[in-house]
Amino acid sequence: MNPLTWLAQFARDLRFGARSLAQARVFTAIAIGSLALGIGGSTAMFSVLHAVIIDPFPYQEPDRLMSVSVRGPRGGNGSQYPVDRFIEIAQKNTVFSGVIASTWSDVTMKGTGEPERLRGNHCTMNTFEVMGVPPLIGRVTAPSDEAEAAEPVVILGYKFWQRQFGGDPGVLGRKLRLNEKTRTVIGVMPPRFMWRGADVYLPDVFRPGQTLEGEDSVHLLGKLKPGVTREQATAGLRPLFEEMAHRYPDEFPKQWWLRLQTFGETFPSDIKDAIWILFGAVGLLLLIACVNVSNLLLSRGAFRRREVAIRAAMGASRGRIVRQLLAESLVLALGGAVVGVFLAFVCLRGILAVIPPNTIPDEAHIALNAPVLGFSLLVSVLVSLLFGLTPALHLAGGDLLKPLKEAGRGVSGGLRQRLMRSILVVAEVALSLVLLVGASLMIRTLLSIQGADLTFHPDRILTLRIPFSEERYPDAERRNAFLQEALRRMQTAPGVVAVGINSGLPPVYNWSATIEAVGGSKEESRRVLLHQINAEYPRVMGLRLAQGRFPTETEVGSRVHSITVNKTLARQYFPGSEAVGRLIRIPRMRQAPISLADDSFQIVGIVDDTVNRVSTNEILPELYMPYTIMGRADRIFALSTGRPESLAAGLKAQVYAVDPGQPLMDVKTMETLLAENVYARPRFNLILLTVFAVLGLVLALFGIYGVISNLVAQQTREIGIRIALGATFQQVIAMVLGIGARLLTAGVVVGLIASLASAKLLSGLVTNVSTFDPYSFVAVTVLLFSAGLFASFWPARRAARVDPMAVLRDQ
Repeated sequence: MNPLTWLAQFARDLRFGARSLAQARVFTAIAIGSLALGIGGSTAMFSVLHAVIIDPFPYQEPDRLMSVSVRGPRGGNGSQYPVDRFIEIAQKNTVFSGVIASTWSDVTMKGTGEPERLRGNHCTMNTFEVMGVPPLIGRVTAPSDEAEAAEPVVILGYKFWQRQFGGDPGVLGRKLRLNEKTRTVIGVMPPRFMWRGADVYLPDVFRPGQTLEGEDSVHLLGKLKPGVTREQATAGLRPLFEEMAHRYPDEFPKQWWLRLQTFGETFPSDIKDAIWILFGAVGLLLLIACVNVSNLLLSRGAFRRREVAIRAAMGASRGRIVRQLLAESLVLALGGAVVGVFLAFVCLRGILAVIPPNTIPDEAHIALNAPVLGFSLLVSVLVSLLFGLTPALHLAGGDLLKPLKEAGRGVSGGLRQRLMRSILVVAEVALSLVLLVGASLMIRTLLSIQGADLTFHPDRILTLRIPFSEERYPDAERRNAFLQEALRRMQTAPGVVAVGINSGLPPVYNWSATIEAVGGSKEESRRVLLHQINAEYPRVMGLRLAQGRFPTETEVGSRVHSITVNKTLARQYFPGSEAVGRLIRIPRMRQAPISLADDSFQIVGIVDDTVNRVSTNEILPELYMPYTIMGRADRIFALSTGRPESLAAGLKAQVYAVDPGQPLMDVKTMETLLAENVYARPRFNLILLTVFAVLGLVLALFGIYGVISNLVAQQTREIGIRIALGATFQQVIAMVLGIGARLLTAGVVVGLIASLASAKLLSGLVTNVSTFDPYSFVAVTVLLFSAGLFASFWPARRAARVDPMAVLRDQ
């Protein structure tokens, strides 16, 4: 057949299908609604997948941008190099067409009100050329900016430009005071240029022996030359690194190897695995929707058998009939796609609202763009075949003329149709149970994390961070002097009970170091959490002493090497012996920039164990030392008498009283920080998986209701006879519910097997709970079975109220 003729005929099939569906409005609305849920959810999740995993970066050839890291048995350098080593690699390598350096830096901006901390990126002059993205306005660096007498320049990130200057193009040429240096604004980058998530880009010429405003190491990124593969680049770089390892042995592990990673591998999304799993979950929802519509089409097919027979009698072939029925399915799918895209637009706003902070690339732009809409169209065509083919083949199969010979008025469709619909319902129930098990595991995970035994009261603690500038506070002595005065002043602020300090954010993250127990356990590769605290910190965080004491205020001020450890550390490093009074060495303390002459510390107390990795409910070995020893603590914790938000203004005022030029950042309650850093990811997984599971359950219940209703309609005469012969209301109810129970039982069995088989896929999202958690499986089974019986009850109730005399008269 001529393709144009075939297309013309198919267009007529589409028009006829649309008219036919318009006459069956209730059926069409339910079918399109079911498909819209599946297609809409799939489209929304694909838009996230496309933006975060498939195409997150706007840079030119990101798969050829390579980070180079030195790896050893205990980790690597993360592509961080001293400035001198970066310059040597950039000058001597033969595999890269361009090599750039960058930092993730605290930058202090002054002259626009209160001092403000910005996220900065000190970068090489060729950065923008290598990344291959032109500016939105203005210009990027030029050779003239590299001249020794050239004035320093700055390029703004788009978000910072909008936030700070309202998107004013007149910002070009403006002078900004950044880290005590005046720089001229020469350009603004586009919205998706978020290299290192910077507010400001500070281009500089890197010279040997140089530190970049306190940054003594940089991240290295190179762009492969045309035709050079990753393997060739690794081999080409190895001699250069072997030569540097020979000259600088302290900078390399004893055993090391090179690892090159693409840009996407270097900066992946922290929720990449969760996105893939949720995309799979919404795929199950789409499959449930397809099965549900297949069931609806089978039910509708029973009423169209005579129509199909007439078409066959008039000469239509089976292939022609199947094509017509598939055309109707395509009309349904396209209708579902149109509604689904609208639902996806709405869903995306909800998804964006619950995506955990700092878990996707800054460059990712999640939207319903052309690739996403193309995906939606492709899904529509595929699902039209998926849900339409089985009913079409079933309706066009067998003896097409038989319905014309039948004189009865029934529309049962026969045993084969009932069996097919029952199988589809079993599939719906099974798929729904798989989603419900996943949602249940997410609920158990979140409850476990939120139920961690914390010794402090998050709703009474305000935290803030003091980002010290290396120019203003280059050493521990100056930072300690500032902090001692600031802490003393903050203690006097209204509403403050106590003020503590630490180097991290327990129980979310903190410093860690390898230690050695003098006269204790000699096991290697053990790292412990290292807290740098003042004397008031234990009171703020509710730490409970089991033995001995914490370092006193005098010891903190005098930098005495006294430490308190938790029971886990004492048990692991001094098994079967008294830990108080023993010595612990921290070799890291001898290294720059700390450079202590003595790295030994005496244990003066033991604290009760408490959860210090709340995301996993772990208790790791930890120790508490005076913050003055390293002078690197910068996180303040203030315990309040009431709501902690009320402390913000007073604490800021006390810090500014010590140094008006010192910015503050992350002024948040402990509740907020826990929500953002601990609860946000499991809550994201829980919300989306639960939404998909609930929608899948609703669709499955519609399927059960439809099958039981159809069965009752087909067996009305039989039920009427049973009632006439004495069957009670309860017996009829039990008979119909028994049919529903058998379908549910089969679906639950299949679903449990599928859930057990797929549980391993959820292992990366489930913490503190087994993926084979019996409570989750039992709870979901009871819920699904109960809901299914409830859906079956209404057709059963209708059947039990049949008037037997009316039924017998009609027959």
